[in-house]
Amino acid sequence: MAGALTLYLFVVAGMVVCLAGAYVYYEAAAMPNSALPAGLTPRDGAAITVVTLVVVVAMGFLGDVTFFDPETDVRGVGMLVLGSSIPLVLGLAGLASCRTFVRRWRRLHPDGDVPTGSLSPGAAACTGEVTDAAVDSAPVTGREACCWSWNVEVLDPHGVGDVGQREQWVVRDGGVGGVRFAVDDGSGPVWVDPDDATVDLAATRTLSLDADESLSADFPNPAPKVERDHREKPRRYEESVAGPGDHVAVAGTARPTDDGLVLGGDVHVAVGSLSTAASRYRNRAAIYGVAGVAGVVVGLRALALVLGVTSL
Repeated sequence: MAGALTLYLFVVAGMVVCLAGAYVYYEAAAMPNSALPAGLTPRDGAAITVVTLVVVVAMGFLGDVTFFDPETDVRGVGMLVLGSSIPLVLGLAGLASCRTFVRRWRRLHPDGDVPTGSLSPGAAACTGEVTDAAVDSAPVTGREACCWSWNVEVLDPHGVGDVGQREQWVVRDGGVGGVRFAVDDGSGPVWVDPDDATVDLAATRTLSLDADESLSADFPNPAPKVERDHREKPRRYEESVAGPGDHVAVAGTARPTDDGLVLGGDVHVAVGSLSTAASRYRNRAAIYGVAGVAGVVVGLRALALVLGVTSL
């Protein structure tokens, strides 16, 4: 009987874990990429949720919570488990971000630098100056640019209730875009397709709007739904661009077209040279990696203490 009950509890726990992972994935997928911190993806969010819940369930079965009265302290145990899980979640998020920045560091490593005029079809990375062969208007400020990223934050968009109201800025929309632009280091141009690119840009400008303040006629309206749904709240638009004359590092897959080679497919665009971009990502990977390991260790030890697991 005990074996059947244990199997039933495992099945129920497995269903809860899968449903929670799917919920987090689809919620994260509905958010703009700029709302996901430190290079995390919806898959990362789902994986972090599943791993955390699996650890909690496994420790719950293996542990022995002997210092609580189960009839009176269930809520206390639950709160302690929730609190102890936070370092584990943050640690797993740190490790996921570390992996992302390691991948970017490898893609933009200076050892792979090839003159823009000497690229061959396939995976490629190079450094050069953005030319004025193609420009467009950035979506927030209207500046001439070839590539951009932007987001809009809303202060307290959910109107948190009367008791304990807390104001916070939440990203409600954003994106990355641009036009196909050319990069040249003096040896000849290569074209870059910025659609769905991963960007790390500069020349950042912020446009702040008070509650009920409308966008100026001098500025475009890149987020009409946000303006319609949250006009009564303060909004904050932020935009970064790359334009003619900027020095950038790019990486992607070069493919031949009628206009010449075009870098597309999982494109990375970063300000500065490949060397500076690689150093930036290497340092971020190290910081997130160390913090991630520390968070996982602290979280596991805290959960083991709360749930009475003595083997860790």
